[in-house]
Amino acid sequence: MYTFAHFLRRYRAVLAVVPVAVLLFFACNKADEEQEVKKRWKLTMVKYDEMQQTEHAEEGFLSGLREAGLREGVDFEFVTRNAQGEAMTVNSMLDAAAVDGTDMLVTLQTPTLEPSFKRRYKAPVVFMVVANPFVISSVGASDSAHHPKVTGVYTNTPIETMLRYILQCRPSIRRIGTLVAKEEMNAIFYREQLLDAARRLNLEVEVVNVQFRTSVPLDAARLCQSGIDAIVQIEDNLTSATFPSIARAAKDYGIPLFSFVDRQADQGSIMVYAPDYRRAGRQTAVQAARIIRGEKPEDIPFGRIDKFDFIINLDAAREAGFPIPPELVAKADRVIGKVEGA
Repeated sequence: MYTFAHFLRRYRAVLAVVPVAVLLFFACNKADEEQEVKKRWKLTMVKYDEMQQTEHAEEGFLSGLREAGLREGVDFEFVTRNAQGEAMTVNSMLDAAAVDGTDMLVTLQTPTLEPSFKRRYKAPVVFMVVANPFVISSVGASDSAHHPKVTGVYTNTPIETMLRYILQCRPSIRRIGTLVAKEEMNAIFYREQLLDAARRLNLEVEVVNVQFRTSVPLDAARLCQSGIDAIVQIEDNLTSATFPSIARAAKDYGIPLFSFVDRQADQGSIMVYAPDYRRAGRQTAVQAARIIRGEKPEDIPFGRIDKFDFIINLDAAREAGFPIPPELVAKADRVIGKVEGA
């Protein structure tokens, strides 16, 4: 028969651990409580225009907030606004956000970034779907030395990678062309990136400036008539919104077309080297979560998109008479159309 003394001797080690476990339990709970958000944040997402890039970025951002342990309706509420490509509407939406209790601005595209921090709002700004924030001189000097209330994730697509892929397919190409939305700072940045990359590869570049959506079909036709061997369409808001018109002109004139937005591979582009905006949205959400939990934007370095998808449309390539070598097809993240001999 066991006595209480027997019980103590037998289970002494277990009993010694119990108080420690209880203390750890309460300590963990206290740490969890310290990580809890002190209030429900109102996040206002401001888009310059709605397109695939912004859709994917928004999806990734909301997924990233959930992955960071933040609960919609508890830790944050989320409002999205779209200026539909109108600069004046951007300003109106930012004015509304200044007085409606917005705690953080999430800006998409360069035309929303500059006015969002030039105004004297107290709310921190987190940006994405931006080619290069440093085209705005007051944003800062580097990823770690920037405006104290701004952070975010930018793209800076490596255009030279695409040009090398094109030359791998057809080394005889010497003259390429692109349309540029001359009023957009991001477009001017990518124009210069294209010119620099082309210069290194001994390519000439024909640039046609565009200003209005309605003029894009005629501008694209003019580009196709300029004696170019291919269109390498840089990414900007205006030409992304009107890309089907560019693809139609390229098809009519038999000009191979290449670009940098993944949906455009289904709209006539032969090859696309596209930023993964969903992943970028998740990267940006990590930054937003850090601010929500108490960090300052000035202490959070800018990030860059670290994943690009290479997509090949073999059907578009055959139609344009532009053969893609098997070794390049093997590099693709996605292939549209049937591989010959497969």
